[in-house]
Amino acid sequence: LLVSTVSIEVCEDQQDPPNMKTLLAEWQQLGFRLAYDDTISELTCQALGKPSGNFHTTQNLQPLLKYFWLVKVDIDWAGHLIFLCHPRLGQGDRKAEVLSRVRAEGLVYVAQGPSSLRNTGVKHAAVLEEFAAWARQVILLEKKICVELTVRRDDPNCALAIEGLRELDIDIFGKHAEYFCFQGGICGPKAFLPEHLANAMRPHGDAA
Repeated sequence: LLVSTVSIEVCEDQQDPPNMKTLLAEWQQLGFRLAYDDTISELTCQALGKPSGNFHTTQNLQPLLKYFWLVKVDIDWAGHLIFLCHPRLGQGDRKAEVLSRVRAEGLVYVAQGPSSLRNTGVKHAAVLEEFAAWARQVILLEKKICVELTVRRDDPNCALAIEGLRELDIDIFGKHAEYFCFQGGICGPKAFLPEHLANAMRPHGDAA
């Protein structure tokens, strides 16, 4: 029961040991599934000045990808660069300006301080192309992608990215939906509560 329900999440805050492939293979042999947490892209590193404490770049993931059933897209990659709706932007004028800047200039602006924006110098089209190319590699290996962000089709910032990805043949709510999940909801990104996990693990029909 434990092995069938538990997924081991490999975190991003330290350098992998030199025998990482061996360790991952041994966990797999025990029957556990492995998830790769907080993945960020090379353009994200360029735009946000990362990583300082995040070693989970797409480049570092590449030789290890076959060991994971799920890879998680870090909220900063998803929110600041791809879907342009990071929680730091809020739901007001600053978020709307980010969308306006992308449409007018093609450039990604990110939240800076309590009310300002900073031009990253990175083209949003390049961000989408980078993500689409990476997602195709993950999908080709039959892996799942978990986006650590609330992504809504009725949000204009998200809609721009969703359509842009569709034009690059990555349809996250259409033909590729089975490969995508989202760690978020109407109230924003959040962890699962213990009681939700406990209920999910109970055999059907058991009382709470």
